[in-house]
Formats: sequence, C-alpha cells, structure tokens
Amino acid sequence: MNNNNELENKYAEEMKAWLMIQVVGRTSVNFFNSRKLKREMVENLDVLTMPGPDGDAGEKLLGFADFFIDSCLSSKAYSTAVFGIMSMSEAGAATRLAQDIIEVTYDIPKRFGLEKESAVLRRAFLTKYKEKIQGAHKILAELGVEPVRE
Repeated sequence: MNNNNELENKYAEEMKAWLMIQVVGRTSVNFFNSRKLKREMVENLDVLTMPGPDGDAGEKLLGFADFFIDSCLSSKAYSTAVFGIMSMSEAGAATRLAQDIIEVTYDIPKRFGLEKESAVLRRAFLTKYKEKIQGAHKILAELGVEPVRE
C-alpha cells in the first residue's frame, strides 16, 4: 500500500498532465481558443516527456506508463460502465485502456499538429500495453493501430 502511495506521488505531475490532455481533447476547438489549447497541449506533453531525476526521459516515461496501466486495470471505477453499475470484462477494460492510450498519445495531439511531439509518448505506452495485456496485438489491430497478424 505504501509503495502505491509513493508511486502516486512520484507520478502526480504526469497523471495531471495526462488528464489535462484528455480535457483539452474534449474541449471544442475554435478560432478564439485554438492557440491557448495548443499551448496547453505542448506544456502537458512536455511534462510527460521531460527527463526524470536520472536524466532519462525514456525510462521515466516507461515507468509512468507501467504505473498508469496498472492503476487503470486495478481500479474498480475504471472498469465499470453504465453509470458505475455494471463491471466490464477484463477484455472490455483492456479495450477501453487501449482507446484511452490512442486518444491521448495520438488522436488529441494530431488535432493540434503535435503527432511528432507525442510519438515517444505513444511508443512508451504501446510498449507497456503490449507487455501487460494478453491479446494486446489483437485489440490494437481491431482499433486500427497495428496491422492484423495472421
């Protein structure tokens, strides 16, 4: 339990940045707010991709991806549907997680022309997703992220 609190504290800024990207992605973009929203996107992507205390951005990002995926899959709130009344299957939660990863690491940044800036984030999250989720390649293929394997 204490280790989980340490990880929550360690990745608090990254979790906030992840959630802010989701908020920005769900905000209607128009002429008046597009520059402000793009600036927020850049700032949040910077938080996620900046080097950790040891100077290695890749290792920090993989650690956060690991923590995030574990947190989502162990959360009862994350794996419920229909106003929190019904639980999702493990496969349903894995698919929802993949959709969230794709949204935050590709779809939303793409709306702001930030695909290149988010590529390292996407790579780290897909790497950890494939390590942790049984049938990940099939789920990602169904979502159009990976080629279908025969």
